[in-house]
Amino acid sequence: MIMSETAVKKKHPVRNTLLVILAVILTVFAISRASTVNNRKYMGHGFDYMHGYSSTDFTGYHVYDSEKLYKLDHKASLSIENEEDMPVLDGAEACYPVYSALALATYKNIDQIEKDLHERAEELFESRDFKDDDYELMDVYYKNGRYVTFTNTQDAYFRLIERKVDMVFAARPSLKQKQYATEMNEQILTTQIGKEAFVFFTQADNPVDNLTSDQIRAIYHGDITNWKDVGGKRQKIVAFQRPENSGSQVMMNYFMGDVEMADPKKVEIVNIGPMGGVVEQVAQYNDEAGALGYTFKYFLTGLNQEENVKILSVDGVYPSTENIENGTYPAIASLVCATLASNEKQSVKDMMNFILSDDGQEIIKETGYAPLSDRNVTPVAENELTLEAAQFVMEGDESISLTIYGSLEEQMPSLFELNTGDVTIKGRVSQLYHDAEPQPDCYYIFSIEGDYEQDFRYDRESKSIIFDEEMYNPKEYPLPSDGAVFRPVP
Repeated sequence: MIMSETAVKKKHPVRNTLLVILAVILTVFAISRASTVNNRKYMGHGFDYMHGYSSTDFTGYHVYDSEKLYKLDHKASLSIENEEDMPVLDGAEACYPVYSALALATYKNIDQIEKDLHERAEELFESRDFKDDDYELMDVYYKNGRYVTFTNTQDAYFRLIERKVDMVFAARPSLKQKQYATEMNEQILTTQIGKEAFVFFTQADNPVDNLTSDQIRAIYHGDITNWKDVGGKRQKIVAFQRPENSGSQVMMNYFMGDVEMADPKKVEIVNIGPMGGVVEQVAQYNDEAGALGYTFKYFLTGLNQEENVKILSVDGVYPSTENIENGTYPAIASLVCATLASNEKQSVKDMMNFILSDDGQEIIKETGYAPLSDRNVTPVAENELTLEAAQFVMEGDESISLTIYGSLEEQMPSLFELNTGDVTIKGRVSQLYHDAEPQPDCYYIFSIEGDYEQDFRYDRESKSIIFDEEMYNPKEYPLPSDGAVFRPVP
């Protein structure tokens, strides 16, 4: 007997209802999973990897997943044994393999430490069962680690300035990042640790193999718009740029010099993450006809960031390893490690010395960068510290003005001049507080009555204030109700 479709439906109403319910459940689950994926993508800067911070799949480049990291064939000359001494690292996308390899070589058991944290953080994020005391673990998740972190150049520098990171591996900071450091009364020091080529690239079948520096500037200024004007075929040049404050864009600004760049090509992105809406972003390089882009060489040769591209010579010089090392390639970028002048951690100094040692330079070279031929490098102060601080109001509405100044060429600590009526007290300061609880690493200033000027200085060895040439250990004193607290800068 052959039953009609209508008869079948009537014969199994329960089964059909269950199928509908199952379909709804699967749809909701799929949407939920898609939402989770999209939420992850739209963290950070909206990229596909490293919780939105990277356009590169770094599988194999983590300290806990290190198949692609370079490893020394002997014990490193530095070993940092305790977790509390491990400098927190962050940096640019192209530098992640470098500082991951450096940490793996020097931080004791860092592979297991970060693996355990990574697994716990992933499990917590999937559970969505967040508690107040889970903040630190979620920070591990969002920042891609506790000691070996990754938030890309832009966020890494801001985290450095806010003292959440000890060392940043990247190109030099942008103007905006330098200004923020000055506003926060922090000075960024950059130390060159290697060399890299800043390269320009086109589609592989583009007949143009070389551009002069002036031609590149003219293209990105908008004066040259067709490949035929630089020896190519009649085709519009699509000159892609990079996001503001990214390492590549900062380097491009240095390359352009006084020549202003045209407005970048923009695209609208539909953000289906938690914030929703449509956002406008700088268009990323894509394989379209006439495309021209720029990046650091390691992106293309080490991380294989783009396909179907070729690297151009600049001023007739190709960015080979030899030409980078001997300095003949005209667009060489310094790979730097940035720290704060106020950071006194011995482990940070030890790590910097290791990076410039034979072992450190071997890691840099084998990762894919050019090592330094001369390791006698001096840290560069990227920003000046000259600012007027806010007014601080003490008990009784007494106003205290704070002026910060100093000899930055000598990388001296910031100075302050604290006026209380007729009295001026001079000293070294990074932050000033009122009504704060005494802390082990804080030092106290007492209000002094009288018509005179009182000078004192901070003694590093004894960690005490030398006050009128007599030595006092401020930790022995309670916080006075009319006093203030300051943290000394080295």
